[in-house]
Amino acid sequence: MNQKTPDKFPKVLDKDQVKKLVDTARNWRRTWSGYRNFTMIITFLDTGLRLNEFVTAKLENLDLEQRAIKVHGKGAKDRKVYFGKNNYKCLKHLLQLRENVDNIMDSTIFISQNGEKLKKRHVERIIGRIQDAAGLEESQVSPHVLRHTAATLAVQNGLDAFSLKRQFGWEQMRTALKYVHMSDKALQESYRNSSPMDNMG
Repeated sequence: MNQKTPDKFPKVLDKDQVKKLVDTARNWRRTWSGYRNFTMIITFLDTGLRLNEFVTAKLENLDLEQRAIKVHGKGAKDRKVYFGKNNYKCLKHLLQLRENVDNIMDSTIFISQNGEKLKKRHVERIIGRIQDAAGLEESQVSPHVLRHTAATLAVQNGLDAFSLKRQFGWEQMRTALKYVHMSDKALQESYRNSSPMDNMG
């Protein structure tokens, strides 16, 4: 059965915009909140978490050894979300810094300087500030756009549609296939360099 190419593609950041956003956040790492905000950007881009999954992700469900977080997803379904080595380093250091926060009142991974659970609008404001500082005022940058961007980059880096569907917690395979269609050109270029028959030697 032929898969129809979706008419409407999600909004995503290109690699240059991602680099500007990450570099700007990296420059603010010297303070506690700055490091948390940097880790926040890295986590959104590396895991593709939904905003609600991000603010409710609990310490007890973070497995640094397996590089995984169990989150409570859409439709009240739990799933394991995996992350890479750079995200692991950021989260590990953030947890060390977190121990220095007085009066921690919540068991979520990402907390405010007052030790409280981060609110969704607070996260959105932080991302907006980093966006402006990165000179991306004309671009659409939000947790949802970062999720779309994470999916696109994952496919460009070789993740298959079935794994993408599981990582991102989508009900329908056609949602994952959107990102495959978006990345067709990049995958075509990649395959030119990795064709099994061309690399027989």
